[in-house]
Amino acid sequence: MFFGLLAMGSCAYIAYRAKQRINAVTGQMKSRPYHGKKDPCALATMTEVGNALGKPVTGMQPVGTSACIYHLGDDQQIAIETTWEGGTMTMNLTHGAMKQISGTETFTRVTGLGDEAYIAPMGSALMMRKGDVLVNIDLRNGGLNAEGAKEIARKIAARL
Repeated sequence: MFFGLLAMGSCAYIAYRAKQRINAVTGQMKSRPYHGKKDPCALATMTEVGNALGKPVTGMQPVGTSACIYHLGDDQQIAIETTWEGGTMTMNLTHGAMKQISGTETFTRVTGLGDEAYIAPMGSALMMRKGDVLVNIDLRNGGLNAEGAKEIARKIAARL
């Protein structure tokens, strides 16, 4: 009888802890939704991107309502991708998946930029979230630098 009560108590405690964990995770995924204009190329001007990267921008090209590609000289480009809704969940999933795969923290936290920001492994991208909008600045093409991406992200965060 004692073991039966102990088992029932253990089950109740496990259910209670599971509910707490679920509430904590879903609470982290809720952020303020974005209600502004969803134009990715309006988030950073060609001049701002060029100044931040130290290279002239020769053109920009929207890719639907989720990305803008800035063309630099010498066949280089920088893509700025925007997740207008669900950015909090996307960032948490991406960050968590990379941590799970590698077994260690692979993202470098950037403080003072949006609500949260990270430099991806090997400086390949900068991910910045403000509210429920996630902005990913792809730095893989052309050896672009994280410092320039941070400057661009600051301009974007001010507009969100």
